[in-house]
Amino acid sequence: MFDPSLPADNSPLSSSQMRGQLTGLKADIDAIPAGPPGPAGPAGETGPAGPPGEVTTQQMNDTISGAINGTPRNVDSIGTLDIGISDPPTQGEVQAILDKLNALILGLKRNI
Repeated sequence: MFDPSLPADNSPLSSSQMRGQLTGLKADIDAIPAGPPGPAGPAGETGPAGPPGEVTTQQMNDTISGAINGTPRNVDSIGTLDIGISDPPTQGEVQAILDKLNALILGLKRNI
């Protein structure tokens, strides 16, 4: 049976006591009588769906293009930048970094 005075303030928790409290609370809730049923709702639509149609090659290509539009290209062909950088870097070193960065950015863009 549910006892609202449990657990007592600042008392250690007991799993069996908490289990008893929850079981008692559920029993009290289940004992509440149900009210009368409400009115019936409106009938739903019953129009059956037709069979799936054929998909043309163009529809399939359009769907695939739409799915990959905006995804990056494969950038495996862009090599690494294997140069040493002096301190301070030279104009040529900075330009090599800029060129490699631009190649990567262009490689990641998808133009369909």
